[in-house]
Amino acid sequence: MRIGDMVEYAGAPEESNDRRCGIITALDTYNGDEDPPGEAIAEVLWNTGHSWILAARVKVIDESR
Repeated sequence: MRIGDMVEYAGAPEESNDRRCGIITALDTYNGDEDPPGEAIAEVLWNTGHSWILAARVKVIDESR
């Protein structure tokens, strides 16, 4: 997964908030209170606007780049 990749929402359908597809604009790590710290997150320009999401909840559509 890289900045610029096209992704689709792959989380629970009831949590999609109408997000379907988008483009990754940034990648980072969320350091919460859990062990081990650090979960990959992605900022995505969705069909509904910008938002951050756990990287595990998105799927790259085309990895041929």
